[in-house]
Amino acid sequence: MRPTFPSVLLVAASLACPPTAGLAQNAEDKQAAGNASSTSKVQEPAKPLSNEEQAEARRLAREERAREAERERLERERQCRIKPVMTDAEITLCKEVWR
Repeated sequence: MRPTFPSVLLVAASLACPPTAGLAQNAEDKQAAGNASSTSKVQEPAKPLSNEEQAEARRLAREERAREAERERLERERQCRIKPVMTDAEITLCKEVWR
């Protein structure tokens, strides 16, 4: 006998959503254990970075900003496609992208 569509959906939904009662209890236990261990540990003050480490951090941040700007530029170019008939908003967008 072939299973019906609603029964297949019911089985798929029950498999996709495991019971959460045990998960909530585990999360509370982990949080309580984490709080206990964090209070027993003494936090060390942050070490000041050396000049080389600061320069490296600035260089990495600059490269990340450049990559993000390039990704945004490519996304704007992808959105602008020249078509025979375009709305004023599309024309304005393309003018801004290609400047």
